[in-house]
Amino acid sequence: MKPTDISAPDYFHKVVDCQWACPAHTPVPEYIRLIAEGRYSDAYMINWKSNVFPGILGRTCDRPCEPACRRGRVEDNPVAICRLKRVAADFKDDIKHRLPKPGPKNGKRIALVGGGPASLAVARDLAPLGYHCTVFDGDPKAGGMMRSQIPK
Repeated sequence: MKPTDISAPDYFHKVVDCQWACPAHTPVPEYIRLIAEGRYSDAYMINWKSNVFPGILGRTCDRPCEPACRRGRVEDNPVAICRLKRVAADFKDDIKHRLPKPGPKNGKRIALVGGGPASLAVARDLAPLGYHCTVFDGDPKAGGMMRSQIPK
């Protein structure tokens, strides 16, 4: 089976209901297939492309994908898609070498106010493009609500 093509989101609505229901259009069948093969790090990286913090999202997401799951039409329960995201995060190997490296500096600077998920997502996306990102936050460690309000 070929990997899911996320360049045309309307495709998901016609074929992969759970992926269409996901606000990030995460390629659900692709990462479930990788988990089934025991390739947790690969599944995590699929999630990481569309979700900055898949391990946290696997614990806190309200799971709009699961009611849309086609398996729920023929079985009592849909696939536990969100829990599988958590499995990939919990069983992945060290993925530091797979993360994008900062690109050549382009001379532009970005100030990010607050160290929450939105600022960290912007820094994650812009640093590889050569932007110098500086996070300004009142807390000693970044993370915002993820760090201060979500139980360990």
